[in-house]
Amino acid sequence: MTAYRGLRHILGAAVVAATMSDAIAGQLASRPAEEWIKTLESPARVAGLRIDEVIGRLGLKPGDVVADLGAGSGLFAFPLAKAVGPGRVYAVELDEGFLAHMRGKAKADGVTNVLPVLGKFTDPSLPARDVDVAFFHDVLHHVQDRSAYLKSVAGYLKPAGRIVVIDLNAATSPHRDQPELVVTKEQTTAWMAEAGFVPAEDVSLFADKWFVVYRRR
Repeated sequence: MTAYRGLRHILGAAVVAATMSDAIAGQLASRPAEEWIKTLESPARVAGLRIDEVIGRLGLKPGDVVADLGAGSGLFAFPLAKAVGPGRVYAVELDEGFLAHMRGKAKADGVTNVLPVLGKFTDPSLPARDVDVAFFHDVLHHVQDRSAYLKSVAGYLKPAGRIVVIDLNAATSPHRDQPELVVTKEQTTAWMAEAGFVPAEDVSLFADKWFVVYRRR
């Protein structure tokens, strides 16, 4: 589910190498994992993510299950895993290269509650329907059929589960001249309504991104 920051790249009109899997061929703005990892883990970018502050706003509890959709290199997945221990984090990606990177990091750091998951561009393919929080950071604008994908994600949540979306403001997005790579808060709220969700909290944390927590009606 990166950045899919790698998932971030779900779908549709992308031109990708013929050697990539069918899932990767379905992404927008896709690049090989090794190229993305260099971008995702640059010190300047990481500093701007405000990872600890974001996680602090999610209201997570020990034992929770989080789906990090478009986990990329795991920049959020591993801090999320620490926050929910002994719970777990499904770190969803479409590119096996990201999954291998996260497995290696988990092994090196002795982390046992990050579960890399190879998703599909239409479905995160989670191993269980037990998710407390589904988390999209800088990912949803890479999904072509956003309404359908959000409905699919909703099916994996517990009755009280929440969906969290953080994405770029349309006016300042680096993709503002590419309308297919821009999603607004208003559009997302409409798609969420189709999936049976409404805004529960609008978090003011970033100048260049919007941050909304959704819950079921």
